[in-house]
Amino acid sequence: MDLETLIVAVFCLVDDFVRDLCHDRRLRQRGPTPVLADSEVLTVEIVGEFLGLDTDRGLHAYFRRHYGHLFPRLRQVHRTTFARQAANLWVVKHALWRRLAAMAGHDPAVTLVDSMPVPVCRFARAHRCRSLRDLSAFGHDPVAHQTYYGLRLHLRIAWPGVITAAVLAPANEADLAVAPQLLAGLAGWALGDKGYWSPVTRVELAADGLHLIAPPRGKDDASRGNACLSKARRHKAAPRDPCPRC
Repeated sequence: MDLETLIVAVFCLVDDFVRDLCHDRRLRQRGPTPVLADSEVLTVEIVGEFLGLDTDRGLHAYFRRHYGHLFPRLRQVHRTTFARQAANLWVVKHALWRRLAAMAGHDPAVTLVDSMPVPVCRFARAHRCRSLRDLSAFGHDPVAHQTYYGLRLHLRIAWPGVITAAVLAPANEADLAVAPQLLAGLAGWALGDKGYWSPVTRVELAADGLHLIAPPRGKDDASRGNACLSKARRHKAAPRDPCPRC
């Protein structure tokens, strides 16, 4: 499937969903009708995410330049207007996500939990940043090995890769603190990294039928034993000093 066919297919799916969601009612109870249809805005965002375009400027410029024949009214809309319309559709996006998650085949008994940083501004502007000030905080990004200011997105992914739950939390809130909310009502198996290791939480979730599998934070007895064994092997293989008499 070429990209243009994908855009048309996504638009048809999104447009049918928006029509079903409205039930012959206006999506907006007041205000003028936007120049660009909501289905077009959602299609641009979905396909743009698929292409790796994660900024409003990049989305607007790319589709305006390369696919203006599919979205002719996009050339009449300023970038900031496009961004505001996209932001105001967050309720529709959430409903669309829930609909697609229900339609996609997945096994809720086998899940994976993880989190990722969501910076709201550059680190140098953190003390002057007003975006999401009530929710943002300073946190550590273990992948980039740096401190950032913003939020942390916690995801629950069911086999074979369907996102079934998402929680936005301050950057300084640990993965383990969000785990009960992220895994509520589940039964089966959940796999996480060492940030989700807790014998107490594991016992509490096991009482509800969910087995949380996560590696321990520190070195267990087996790893310490392997380290001692490796040290002994290196000591045995090291060449000895020659005898002074020889």
